[in-house]
Order: sequence, then structure tokens, then C-alpha cells
Amino acid sequence: MVAAWWAIVVAGGPMGRVSAAEPADGAEPGGSFRAACVKVDITPDTPQWLHGYGPRQSTGVHDRIYHRIAALDDGSKTFFFVSTDICTIEPPFYQAFCKKLEKETGIRPEQIWWSTTHTHSAPHVGPQYLSQLFGGTLGDRFSIKPDTAYWKWVTEVLLDGIKEARSRLEPARLGIGNGTAHANVNRRERKEDGRIVLGVNPAGPVDRQIGLLRLERPDGTPIGLIANYAIHGTALDGDNTLISGDVPGFVAEYVERKVGAPMLFINGAEGNVAPLYSVGADINNAHLKEYDALLGNRVMAANGAITDTTGKVKLSVGKTLIETPRKMGLGWPDALGNYARVSAAGSPQVRVPVYSLTINHDTVLWAAPLELFSEIAMHIRAASPFTNTFYCGLTNGSLMYLPTKAAFAEGGYEPNVSPFTDQAEADFTASVTRYLHSLKHPSGPPRTE
Repeated sequence: MVAAWWAIVVAGGPMGRVSAAEPADGAEPGGSFRAACVKVDITPDTPQWLHGYGPRQSTGVHDRIYHRIAALDDGSKTFFFVSTDICTIEPPFYQAFCKKLEKETGIRPEQIWWSTTHTHSAPHVGPQYLSQLFGGTLGDRFSIKPDTAYWKWVTEVLLDGIKEARSRLEPARLGIGNGTAHANVNRRERKEDGRIVLGVNPAGPVDRQIGLLRLERPDGTPIGLIANYAIHGTALDGDNTLISGDVPGFVAEYVERKVGAPMLFINGAEGNVAPLYSVGADINNAHLKEYDALLGNRVMAANGAITDTTGKVKLSVGKTLIETPRKMGLGWPDALGNYARVSAAGSPQVRVPVYSLTINHDTVLWAAPLELFSEIAMHIRAASPFTNTFYCGLTNGSLMYLPTKAAFAEGGYEPNVSPFTDQAEADFTASVTRYLHSLKHPSGPPRTE
């Protein structure tokens, strides 16, 4: 057992808090950069409706679930990553949280990305306005009466965790790397009759890049890791009623035991990507342990390959809006009014926010509230002018699936629960690519409405 020398557990109510340790006395900063990581337990102590499949209530806890928070400060601005072991939240829930956060702390919405890991074995959190438009496909999964007191508590402890992370900022160095893992597989399986179903398609495209940020003290001891990888949190199926972080949670806990510091799992373009082994309800199936090697050890290898870190870090945040046609006849929730528009020609549009974090001049992380298909993220990365390009999905909410044009022609689950049309791939790819080039070679300030 690895001694958790980095951990401080603070009891309180139904949760405990685990944080990065205080810096050693006499530590010298390598530059103006500071960082901190905090891990907050959000495991409920009462049964909860689980999110991601049909209605079912939890009957116990297999592994605990968390907010993991990283704070990065370049001397002029502080930026926060949040990774939460839940399935999804919708943009209005994120926006309401940001209003409360800014009121209590002065931290502005552009300073925080709240990503969900997409485990399908964690409690339902927040209203699901957009999802309910797809009742014919999603069935009765939103017929539940959720525990809004749990929702409130989840946001309250997140706010406390962000405050704590800010208070614990310490001199730090940053390393950036990448790797590859074969822990995922394309899930759009074609049956003999031509139907596309959720299954396994070994020949299908899938994004297997690991993106990694390493935060460490000037003496090299770890503060935390931020790992980016595309995988659905569906190793456990809808018969499972034990709360679990699924693959993202398993891997984060494994790496934390090895490294001795928190690891944020930020999901990537997982829209058409499943775990290599989707083992169903048997939470004791031996295949689940294989993710330690399939993904956990590959994160460790990527971390070990980072040989250069720096204390001189410049962070730059930005945002753009991309418009693309909305599926005809779909309707639109009033709560998501900011994400819709009618064009001059009378065509209903979806307005998708795309966020960016540029680190120095060689790395960009871009994010969107989407379950994006892997091909789209890979095409954008191939066209990016940055040395390192990492896509952070399911960030600051979810507007559901954005499939490829080919997928719309093929049919299947994801196009059926998408608010977009087959034009979305072209619109999104071209617009994000232009935006990334504008960040690298600006002729003026990036669009930030």
C-alpha cells in the first residue's frame, strides 16, 4: 500500500476532503507559476437515482466518487479545472453555479471549466432539459423524482473545494506530455441487416491519445495530474445499482495510489467510443481490473516521459460561439435559450460555446459541452497549429451528441439523440480550426462573446 503522505482528510457531514499537501519548508519557486489540487468526496449516504441508463436507484457503493479540482495561477490569473464523477450536467446548471461562485469568491465564469467524467453509475445531478426532448429514444429515464438536496450539496462542496484550492496555491512547475492507450474501442457496430447498434466496432475510428498536464513542486514532488482521454463510462451497465466512478474513476484511483497525488480525469471525444470491455452488471468481473494496465499504466508512462517542467507559465483563456442548424421539428427548452437562435433565413440554429486555454505558445486545450465523435476531434488536432492540442468534452454542460455526417447517414443511437444535423461536422470542424489558428497567429483579439 502506498502511503498517502499527500493527503489530508477533513471530516464533515457526509463527505471528507482530500487535498494536496502543504509545500515543504524552504522550497524555492521555479518561476511565478503556482498550483494546487484538491479532492472532495461527493459519495451520497442515501440511495440516489443513477444517471445514464433507465431509472434505477443505488443500493450501495462500490467505489467512492469525487470532485477533483486543480488550480493553476500564472501570476496574473487563476484558472480552475474541475473533474466530477457524474454522468452529465446541462449548461444552465453550470451557469447557476458560476453565478454563485462569482458572488462568493469573485471568480469569474471564464476562470473555470467544470467537466464530468461520464460515469453511468453515479447519481443524477441537475435538470436535464434537452435530454427530455428525446423521450422516444431515451424512454422513461427522466421519469424519476431526483434528490435536489443532493444536487445542492454537490455544488456547495464544489464551491468549498474551489475556495480551498485557491487558498492552497503554492510554487509549482508544469510539465506537458502525451501518450497512447488502447483501452477504448469504437462502439458503432453494424449488424448483418445493416442496422447500427451500440456494440463493438474494432475497425472503427477512435481517439486513443492521452493528453497529460503534470503539476509538481520545485523539488519535483507531485501536486497532481490532469489526464485527458476519450472513453464512455459504461463498463458497468444498467443492471448495476452500486455507485461507481466506472473506468474514469477506477483509473484515477489507481494512478493516485501510484503517484501519491490527485489525478483529474477529463474525458475527450467519447461520443462514439466505448470501454474495450463493457462487462455489464458484474462489478467483480476480472476485466475491470485490466484498466489499471490498459489505461492507468499508460498514464503513468506518459507521466514518466515528461522530462522537462517549467515554472514560467503563461495562461490565456478564450471563447467563441459556433452556430450550426438545429434538427427540424425538435423544439427547444426555454432554459437553453442562450444556446439557440433563428437565422435571418428563418432556420433554427444551435449556438455551441467553444472554450480555449492556451498554455505558453505550444499547447492548447479546447473544450465544448458536447459528446463529440472521435473523428472530429482528431481532424481538428491534425489541423491545429499547436504542438499539443487536447479536447476536453462534456465541459460546462452537455448539448448531447455531435456526430459525423457519415453517422447521420448510417443512423443509430447517437444521431437519434442529437440536436444537430449532418451539417454540424463541417461547420464545427472548420470553425474550431479557424479559431485555433487565430489563437496561435492572432490578427486581433479572439472572439469572446
